[in-house]
Amino acid sequence: MRKPFRTTTSFLSSMSLCGRILLGLSAATTATFALAPVALAAPKASKSIAVRIEGPNADDIREDILSIVPETLGVVEPDAFSKALKSAGQTKPVGDTLVSKAQRKKTIDRIRKAGKAAKAEGVIYGVSRTNKKKKKEVHLVYVDENAGDLAVDSAVPLSGSRDDRKKALEELLGPTLAQIAPPPADDDDKAKGDGEGDGEEGEGGEEGEEKDGGGEEKDEGDSGTGDTGGKRKKNEIGSALFSVELGVEFVGRWFDYSDPRTQNLRPYSVFGQPAISVSGELYPLASTNIAVLKGLGITAGYARALGLNSAVGGGDPISTTYQRINLGLRERLSLGKASVLGISAGLRFLTFEIEAPTDLARTVPNVSYTLFRAGLDGRFPVGPVALGLGAEYILPLSSGPVYDRFTGASVQGIGALAGVMIPVATGIEARLLVEYARFFSSFQPEQGDPYIAGGAIDQYLGLRLAGAYVY
Repeated sequence: MRKPFRTTTSFLSSMSLCGRILLGLSAATTATFALAPVALAAPKASKSIAVRIEGPNADDIREDILSIVPETLGVVEPDAFSKALKSAGQTKPVGDTLVSKAQRKKTIDRIRKAGKAAKAEGVIYGVSRTNKKKKKEVHLVYVDENAGDLAVDSAVPLSGSRDDRKKALEELLGPTLAQIAPPPADDDDKAKGDGEGDGEEGEGGEEGEEKDGGGEEKDEGDSGTGDTGGKRKKNEIGSALFSVELGVEFVGRWFDYSDPRTQNLRPYSVFGQPAISVSGELYPLASTNIAVLKGLGITAGYARALGLNSAVGGGDPISTTYQRINLGLRERLSLGKASVLGISAGLRFLTFEIEAPTDLARTVPNVSYTLFRAGLDGRFPVGPVALGLGAEYILPLSSGPVYDRFTGASVQGIGALAGVMIPVATGIEARLLVEYARFFSSFQPEQGDPYIAGGAIDQYLGLRLAGAYVY
């Protein structure tokens, strides 16, 4: 009778990943003018606004606001507006006085005075806070040079996903920004800027070229504020430059034969064995606007079981190695509304080796897979979280000792992935993932072979708890 292997494991204490990375963003725009010939038109003035947020996560909220500012509207440099605000008499944070209509008159007057000094068309000023109902929000006002009712005077909730927050900000601020933003230059303006003939018109054409150059510089300065000009959005999975994941995984393996005919074929099983897991993705051209290449990334991952031992019946523990290495390429495609489709291909090196003595080693199911894998994966937002799904075809290029014992061994495999991603902070999320791989093989034994079976099934399951940072 075949005696299966049992396993002895040493469990890990709970592991957690905590991180807090605050990204600061300074957006500076240079006002440029296209000087048309004097006889034809006067210079066109550009328009700018100032954006200032106080309180928790102020930098992230400001970045989200900047991402919805129209391209034709400039943004005053934060340091310049801060200086103007101090000169206007506002030397301390405004706090909740901005929210109280009965207390904020002096505060609004100082903000208005600072906006004029900074040559801003208006000022978006916000206070991130916890309201009386214990809910987090950012209260925003838009202060222009005209006294009276404010065009914007409302709060945006900070609960939910970042996409929800951006949508709420756009609904609140979008109409006002669209109203004050200059329209894009039309073809006639561009023709006038180019200039024809000689003399002053030729000089006007040169300044038109300088304006284009200035526009490019603005895009570079605002690269973190949105997707304008082909620039990527920071901390979003669909346009990230890189991501890293670190976690603890509880792994399982089940190996068994179909139609075994000899008594030297041992099945194997283990589940709940702790392992450490680390993985990452790098998209070198994510900040460009080159089709296909901007979404092409390099992927890598490593996992290894800790303290895994195996035994037959009541025998002594035998040291056992389980490790997994992934290397590959992935094409990332945005499907809109934060949904992402991935197309991947690469290699996986999977080892499961029981360091048994010689007589026992002839019966244990040791494998050393070199695998080619190709598959699809998707990420889809569902409320404040995201769901991940994936499937892949796995082709073993080499399989290892257990298959070498059989005549005519043929091995193939499939894999699947499912998980939930929960946002924790800007660029940081918690992940719960389940990964499964199944290898199915068939043998063509001949009379007199020492090992005879119809085939085998080798299954792997991993339950992973991880933290990830996306940049």
